[in-house]
Amino acid sequence: MVNYLLLSLPMWALALVVGKLTHSSLPYNVWAVLWAAPMGLYLAARWIYFLVTLIWAILIEIVKAVRKRIARPD
Repeated sequence: MVNYLLLSLPMWALALVVGKLTHSSLPYNVWAVLWAAPMGLYLAARWIYFLVTLIWAILIEIVKAVRKRIARPD
C-alpha cells in the first residue's frame, strides 16, 4: 500500500500544478478518481476474501460438529 501511495505522489503533484495553472479543480478530481478507484477495488476484494474465508471456516466447523454428533450419538 505504501508503494501505491508513493507511486501516486507525482501524479498528485502534477494534478495540483495543472489545477493551479488552469484555475480548475478538474485535474485534482481526475487524480482523485484515478487514485481511489483501484484502491477501492483492492480493499473491496480483500474484504470479500475475508468474508468468504470466515464463512468457509464456520461452515467447516459446523460440518465437523454434525459429523461428530452423528458418529457418536449420546
